[in-house]
Amino acid sequence: MTISQVAPPAVAPPPPVPGAPAPPAGRAPVPPVRERRRRMPPPARLAVQATAALVAVLALCLAAVIGAVTVRSDAEQLRDTSAHRAAVAAELRFALADLDAQRANQLVPGHAVDDPEVSVGNRLLALITAQQRRAQVSDLLRQLGGDEAHAAQVRGILDLLGRYDEASGRAAYVDEQHHDRAAGHPPAAAVAFSAEAGDIMHSHLLPKLAALAEDYDAQATMASRTARDAAVRSAVAVGILGLVAVAVLLWWQRDLTRRYRRILNPALVAATAAALGVTLAGVVSFTGAAADLEAGTRDGLRPWSRLAQARAVAADAAATQSRWFVGGAEPQQRAELDALNRRLDGLLAPGGWAAADERPVYADVNERYGHFRTDDRRLVELMAAERVDQAAVVLTDVGRGEVGFDFWDFATTLEVLAQDQLADFHARTDAAHSALDGWPVVPPVVLGIAAALVVVGVRPRLAEYR
Repeated sequence: MTISQVAPPAVAPPPPVPGAPAPPAGRAPVPPVRERRRRMPPPARLAVQATAALVAVLALCLAAVIGAVTVRSDAEQLRDTSAHRAAVAAELRFALADLDAQRANQLVPGHAVDDPEVSVGNRLLALITAQQRRAQVSDLLRQLGGDEAHAAQVRGILDLLGRYDEASGRAAYVDEQHHDRAAGHPPAAAVAFSAEAGDIMHSHLLPKLAALAEDYDAQATMASRTARDAAVRSAVAVGILGLVAVAVLLWWQRDLTRRYRRILNPALVAATAAALGVTLAGVVSFTGAAADLEAGTRDGLRPWSRLAQARAVAADAAATQSRWFVGGAEPQQRAELDALNRRLDGLLAPGGWAAADERPVYADVNERYGHFRTDDRRLVELMAAERVDQAAVVLTDVGRGEVGFDFWDFATTLEVLAQDQLADFHARTDAAHSALDGWPVVPPVVLGIAAALVVVGVRPRLAEYR
């Protein structure tokens, strides 16, 4: 007997599993599910792995691009629309209140009580300043005209401004008909028209404008919060999706190393590095943008809003002071002025937001505000002593120790401090915007290269099965 004629030994089939159904007659037994998965053809396995890597890279790319576009858009909206309108409304409040002070001051000058040949007070300064403020008011209202959401409020302000101009114009016209009057004693009709104008300004116009300014402040704060939250969400999304993409690529690299006995796939190494680079840069950039937006609101926008409000209240106090003088030093207007001064004391106090290097500036502003308060007390004393000529000089002339100069000095210093706070806010917002420069373009380019490297890395392995 030859070797080829020897029959192979019979192999006994494996014993049946207790409780398992017997296979149908004439069919081979079906392998378990886990065994079927292990037997996935290598080309199919490579295709699934490549698809998973491409999906992870694409998700990371979308998160980076969408986040960058959203945060940059929100930052631009905050800087160019919300904060800009808040600044315009704040400046409009100051301009209107100062306009009213100058319109009232026009009724103060005249000749000395004892000598009709001697002029007392400075009418020219009030006329020039009032003209400048009125032009400024028109320009500021024009800037707010494009806001459709507050169009009704702006129209209401325009209507009231027209009524105010009419009443104050009548007061000036009546006063001009009496060239020979004494200082501080305008005609009764002029005083009546001036009181009507003051009531329109302080009871209707300024409150409406204050409400509008508060709306814009709230809008700016909300826009800042929205932009910051978008930056935080984008940082989280890019971080998580980036880690997922890197994990998928590393897992695939390990699987290829184990199955094909190759240490590294250079294309996948480069793709992993690209995904990791975009992830780290995205988290750092979005986190930095969120921090800049938060700091800009905390250290810039909120202090500026408080100082802008203080500036408007100061102008309102100056206007009330002038109205008090023109109206004959009525106690009711003095009570209103005292209330405004107390409010101003609180607004000018540096709070916890003021940095150490800013506190000397606040102290300087309060010192200049003290000069204005000293002039006001002097004015009260002169009116109580019926020394109207000297009181008219203190109210309208420009010199140290007089309201005209000391209020200008105080208001200008306060404006500089407020503008510094607003500039800090703009700088922080610009930094948040600049932190994402190039981001709508760079991530697609880098991750597009990573996706191409994924394809390049899997092609040689697929070619082995052709």
